[in-house]
Amino acid sequence: MFDLLKRSISGFVGKITGRKEKEEPAKGPEPVFEGREAPEIKEGRKPAPVILEKAEKPKSVEKPEPAVAAEKQKHEKKPVAREVPKPTAVVETKKTAPEKVEKAREGPKPPVVEKPPEQRRKPDLEVGQVAVKETEKLEKKVRKGIFEAVRETVSGTAEIREGEIGELLEELELGLLESDVALEVADSIKEELKRRVVGAKVPKGKTAEFIREQLRGVLVSLVKSPKAFSIIERVRGLPKPVKMMVLGPNGAGKTTTIAKITKMLQDAGFTVAIAAADTFRAAAAEQLIHHGDKLGVKVISGAYGSDPTALAFDAVEYAKAHKIDVVLIDTAGRQDTNINLINQLRKMNRVIAPDMKIYVGESIAGNAIAEQARAFNKEIGLDGVVLTKLDCDPKGGTVVSITKMTGVPIIYVGTGQGYSDIEMFDAEKIIGEILS
Repeated sequence: MFDLLKRSISGFVGKITGRKEKEEPAKGPEPVFEGREAPEIKEGRKPAPVILEKAEKPKSVEKPEPAVAAEKQKHEKKPVAREVPKPTAVVETKKTAPEKVEKAREGPKPPVVEKPPEQRRKPDLEVGQVAVKETEKLEKKVRKGIFEAVRETVSGTAEIREGEIGELLEELELGLLESDVALEVADSIKEELKRRVVGAKVPKGKTAEFIREQLRGVLVSLVKSPKAFSIIERVRGLPKPVKMMVLGPNGAGKTTTIAKITKMLQDAGFTVAIAAADTFRAAAAEQLIHHGDKLGVKVISGAYGSDPTALAFDAVEYAKAHKIDVVLIDTAGRQDTNINLINQLRKMNRVIAPDMKIYVGESIAGNAIAEQARAFNKEIGLDGVVLTKLDCDPKGGTVVSITKMTGVPIIYVGTGQGYSDIEMFDAEKIIGEILS
């Protein structure tokens, strides 16, 4: 159950732990500056950027001897070979290279041949100055990291930074979407979790536990509603007969859920009657009559295609005459886009004035159930949701999404085919199952 959602969440927590533990040793001073002080720029010492080293190479290659020999030969009026100008040109190039570097250190001068500004090469010194500044920034950053690491070591805690989990939060959101969590809900989970954990001081080695607990709190706050209630307790406090209208799409387990609620009410000491008001599907009435015979309750049914509101009204009158405590009213199972169904439900809601309107939907339907429940809630108002087939839901996203999207609480979940396979929705238990 909820296998895909479990994998998405456990993978997220595991990656955060792995990244945090991998990055933390780099913060300590020992691996970087073992046996010596932290680097800092002192007077008289300047960093030697790589680009300056290239400019200073000509210093090591100085051979003025040929030039001196040539000059002596000129003064002594000795014969000079015709090839002398070539070494002179080479010597002049090598001789002036260090001078250019020295002049560059004093400040760039305009070249002899003027070029457009966009084609001029920036002097080497300007690049060197930038390199020095970048080195200073890096050293300051390193020193800051050392101080933070020392502080964390002394206090025994580490701070969770947004840069460390930002990418993983995006991955978590994607995993939630793949698990059928609605987009708006997945986004709210990501933002709320980020708000809770970023900047938090966590004891070393407790990162995974902390993240898991914060995620648990976020999920529980989404699925737990103060509007949740027990059908048994509400029936006890209402005048009899209590009228309960049950609606939902075909195939979601609506008929079986009515039988389960009937058994639950009987076990609590209440008498029940059922109105088979889904008159557009003959099989619906037959199924309810079958369940009624097994449970020993009266099922009021009518002809195929008859007015469902009139049939529901007859069932309420029967309950009043026979002092029945609760009337469960089945309705036609259609999609929320069916205008005829919506109009039918509006009419029944107006005439019968039910005490409870319960929406039944299957957990494996994904976001479709949340959208339909939201539409029904807008048109006639809902009091609670019963989720069926929770035991075979491989994703779990519907459980997380529906209350946030509709504002209607999940009150019961179906966990099997038996009459007793229904239980009150427990947010802590369900989220614990997802995080297990």
